[in-house]
Parts: sequence; C-alpha cells; structure tokens
Amino acid sequence: MRRSGINTADAPVFRFELGGGFVLLFALLWFFDENGLLAALVPVIFVHELGHILFMLFFGAYPTRLRASLPGFEIDYSGNLSAFQEMLTALAGPAFGLLFSALCARLGRLWDSDYLLLFSGLGFVVNVFNLLPAEPLDGGRVLGYALLKLLGVKRARIILGASGLLTTGFLAASGLYFIARGLGPALFIAGVWLFILQRKKPCNEPRYGIK
Repeated sequence: MRRSGINTADAPVFRFELGGGFVLLFALLWFFDENGLLAALVPVIFVHELGHILFMLFFGAYPTRLRASLPGFEIDYSGNLSAFQEMLTALAGPAFGLLFSALCARLGRLWDSDYLLLFSGLGFVVNVFNLLPAEPLDGGRVLGYALLKLLGVKRARIILGASGLLTTGFLAASGLYFIARGLGPALFIAGVWLFILQRKKPCNEPRYGIK
C-alpha cells in the first residue's frame, strides 16, 4: 500500500449512518425472511464495501462516511483520485464480491453447506447487477469515467444517460417476461428501481457502494 498524502493523524473521522428508510426495510425483511436470505446478504454487502474501502486507502483516499439508505449503501471519501483510480475503486467492490462468492461456492460444495451456497448465489447476483452500465451502479461509474476521459463531459453524459435508459428498459422488459412466465416480479422491480435512482441528481462528492 502506497503512502497517503494525508497525515494519518489528521485523517477524517469515519462515520456510519443509518437512514430511516433502510431501517424500515431491514425490519420488514427480517420479519418476512424465512429462508435466511438476510443473514446471507449481510456478508455480501460487507465484502463488496470492503473492496471499495481497501482500494481507496491504497490510493491515498480516506473513507469519511458509510451511509445505509433506502436506495442502497454509499461511501463518501476525502482525497484526490485520478480517473483511472476512480475506475479501479469502483470495480474493486464487485471484484471482491465475485471472488468471495466463488470461494464460498467452492467451500459450500466441499462442506455441503447450504448457507455458503446461498451466500455465493446472492453474492453473484448482487455484484453482477452492480456491474451494469447504468448510474449509480459501479458499472455506470466506470463507464462514466472512461467516457469522460475520451469524449468530454457533454458527450459522456449523453451516452451514459442513454446506456442507463437502455439498461433499465431491458431489465423492465425482461421482468415483464418473467412475470408472464410465473417467475416473479424481482427483475421488473429492479429495473424500475434502477430507473428511479438514475433520475436523482449526481452528487458533487464521488460515492461508491452497493445498490
């Protein structure tokens, strides 16, 4: 790990915040969860966020806040990262999550553990979803930084917006097909939810997190 430009003694204080919407959602999931999905989702989120944080620290930035809100988890940080470092930091969360998911799949088969296999499945779905090319997902951030470097702000915003709309449209359409086949509304809800998140104004300070 390279040395940060910020004195460790003067590093910003890290805060963890819980939004009211997240607390309510967590309580509802806990009440209705009969299959242990919530217990498996917690380590999925932890490993994903750990990937972001470790890369921030490696590049000399300091996480200042982890906020759990209804849209998802967000990490604010203090420090200066280049566009390439931003891209790597954004990719670190899904990368860590997918690697740990593969490890749990292997151990789950060796030890015949349903919990580890459940964790592996959830980790794969959540982290692949975060790689989709739409804001505010990690995949959308990577695409945005790449387009910004190549095409400038105006064209980057246009292409990224179009990519987000195509992605949410595909998810919603696929979700309707799944509903018609009796496979549940999860994919359709994910598409609508992602569309709503894209309508929010982008933050001035870069954020990373699981959505």
